[in-house]
Amino acid sequence: MTLLATITTSAGLVVTAAPSSAGVPSLKVPAGMPRAIEPLAAYVGQVACQPAFRSGTRALGRLLVSTYPNTTFGGNYDCGTDSSQSEHYEGRAVDWMNSVRNKTQAAQGASVINFLLATDSYGTTFANARRLGIMYIIWNNRIWGSWDGKWEPYNNCASTPAVSSDNACHRNHMHFSLSWNGALGRTSFWSKHVAATDDYGPCRARDLNWSGDYGTSRPTPCPRYPKVAAPAGSSAVMRALVSYSGATIFPGMSGRPVSAVQQAFDKPVTGHYDSATVAAMNRYKKAHHLSTNGIIDGRTWRALLVTYEPKV
Repeated sequence: MTLLATITTSAGLVVTAAPSSAGVPSLKVPAGMPRAIEPLAAYVGQVACQPAFRSGTRALGRLLVSTYPNTTFGGNYDCGTDSSQSEHYEGRAVDWMNSVRNKTQAAQGASVINFLLATDSYGTTFANARRLGIMYIIWNNRIWGSWDGKWEPYNNCASTPAVSSDNACHRNHMHFSLSWNGALGRTSFWSKHVAATDDYGPCRARDLNWSGDYGTSRPTPCPRYPKVAAPAGSSAVMRALVSYSGATIFPGMSGRPVSAVQQAFDKPVTGHYDSATVAAMNRYKKAHHLSTNGIIDGRTWRALLVTYEPKV
């Protein structure tokens, strides 16, 4: 009950909810777990654009709603939706729609937190968070990170208790971001064995702000490069292109990277990579001796950046 009280009071809300021991269901550990367990997940931030649930991400969402049928889950966001880094854009994040303002759901949230962060019978802290590959959790004004195993205030949310801030402050849903092994279902919670190495995912190039698609497992961290900035004197089109440079975009995708390209081609800015935009892209690629497959890849972005760079 202590954990629940801490969570609910941080929002400045008056919520009275029963602890999980008083009839609130709990998530269950699958049978056959090995004694071995993962270390806490290393933080690996989003760099690619592949907004479709990975198998482990979807499995976590389904586990939550099957245990708590009065909830739903989501998390497939178009790339660039909120203009910030987000594992939603790589299919590594789940938003579990569960509100702290609802007494039953507040208790459910506390039950999930207790399940994930409890110490197991072997004395391993945060055992189920390790087994699921959880990097961080955001709920009810606070964030828990695998990097230090602590809860911290989130975005000054305790000072904005109004309902209008519930989404931004994660009071109407709980956010989970997963490691690549967790997102791909390779952690022991799903696979019954501990992966031999961490997976650090795709890496971006020094001259682009986003990486290409995820390929095979990468056991070493990516090089760290400063964010690429548009040159002085750049147009609004150039600044937008630089912001999303490197993101792989296929026909049918949507998001702000597509909007940047539509601005460049003077097309209606719908944010959807529709047939008219694909045709314009293929004409551009043909003129620049690139494959006319409609895909916006690293070579295409580099050509666009040269085309729209400020002329001296």
